[in-house]
Amino acid sequence: MTTLSTAAEITLPGGLVTGDRCVRRVALAPLDGFAEDWLARHGGSHSAEATTALLGLCIVAPTDVSGTELARELLAGDRDFLMLQLRRLTLGDVVQAVLRCPACDAKIDVTIDARDVAVEAHEQLAATYELTDGERTVRYRLPNGADQEAVAGLDAARGAQVLFERCVAADGPLPLSAETHAAVIAAMDARAPKIDLELDVACPECPHAFVAPLDVTAFFLAEMRVRGERLVREVHALALYYHWSEAEILALRRDRRHAYLALIAETARA
Repeated sequence: MTTLSTAAEITLPGGLVTGDRCVRRVALAPLDGFAEDWLARHGGSHSAEATTALLGLCIVAPTDVSGTELARELLAGDRDFLMLQLRRLTLGDVVQAVLRCPACDAKIDVTIDARDVAVEAHEQLAATYELTDGERTVRYRLPNGADQEAVAGLDAARGAQVLFERCVAADGPLPLSAETHAAVIAAMDARAPKIDLELDVACPECPHAFVAPLDVTAFFLAEMRVRGERLVREVHALALYYHWSEAEILALRRDRRHAYLALIAETARA
């Protein structure tokens, strides 16, 4: 089980405010084998579902709520921020990615320092906010993990509509006018914490320069899913050599598991 002694204290850029809870900081532990095993067994899971699962396993939650419940309540921007921190805790700060030039389709290797990723913090002061539309009041909240899961798999237009309907209520019939709808979207965007990673890239094969957005959460999940394919072999090697159970091996942090595997390889070479 994850303990406070193995976790890092993380300050959220937004924070969770509900009727009975205000969360500004969470304790977050690196991925262990159980989290990697979940990814390996749920290869087709949507990013929102995988984010909830991993944060649920790695957040040291208060005693009155599970890690998974807390992960679903967190704002979308806070979830992205925690996935960035989880990537740093698990794999380090150096991120190496391969992009494609949109002009000539050449592969471009880029290296990013995760510490340089821009984070726009907006501390939350309330669970819901209000906006006046003439004589009626529109109440809205910011999208959270449960909302992301609810629209997973929908096309962009339908997903945006469902997300809006889940987060907005008004004293009067919906839909809102186009002007009010736009005003609510702008207000939500202004209050939401965000992670912005846009890379200025110059193609080495042609003179084309372009800006490439990088989804940190999706990239981290892809990294871990590739690595997860080796997990069964690693468990087998450690069980064979040390006679540990599968649960004992999966409970190890990734760096400790690989340290033991390196010792086995070193002993075999000797």
